Amino acid sequence: MATLNAVIRDHFKKSVAKTLRKEGQIPSVVYGKTVGNESIAVSAGEVDKLFRSEGRNAIITLNIGDKKKYTVMAHDLQFNNLKGTIQHIDFLEINMNEEIDAVVPVVLQGTEEVEGSGAVVNHQLNELTVRALPKDLPSSIEVDVSKLAVGENIRINDIDAKNGYTIIGDPEEVIVSVSYGGKNEEAEEPSAAEGAQASEEQPAE
Repeated sequence: MATLNAVIRDHFKKSVAKTLRKEGQIPSVVYGKTVGNESIAVSAGEVDKLFRSEGRNAIITLNIGDKKKYTVMAHDLQFNNLKGTIQHIDFLEINMNEEIDAVVPVVLQGTEEVEGSGAVVNHQLNELTVRALPKDLPSSIEVDVSKLAVGENIRINDIDAKNGYTIIGDPEEVIVSVSYGGKNEEAEEPSAAEGAQASEEQPAE
């Protein structure tokens, strides 16, 4: 289980949050049955290192000021749209014996084989919501597209959920599909303007 240190955050003004971010801290909140709702700050560097090594759905021992410890997960992340950095984290206290819902990234395998033939892989769902005990939550869901032909797709109900988790969502929703490459189609058929110009350039009989 990963460990993350936090400090109590007493001030909630936007200016204070901005200062924290400049200092390499992420304003955050931890909530749950025993913790209630507490405002904290965590190190951006430690969070980045933790997510890289353990994954987005890592089970975390959150140490608050070396006095309180909670078992949590990062339930919701808010990002800076321009920089891509994490702006805020909601940590959810969890019970290891109770199922929870979590968002899991979808990772495509075999796209090179499909796109090498001139087709286009359309990744329509980048994330899926799954339900499981915390220990059974996957860090990602891999989807193999290498054998898909143009016009074929993979839907939620095509995924073989493993290790005790259940995928939540419309079973018929498409995760990924394959279509013809747009460039090839454009090259084959001239535009209406080009066709008209070609007709004008032909000598009269």
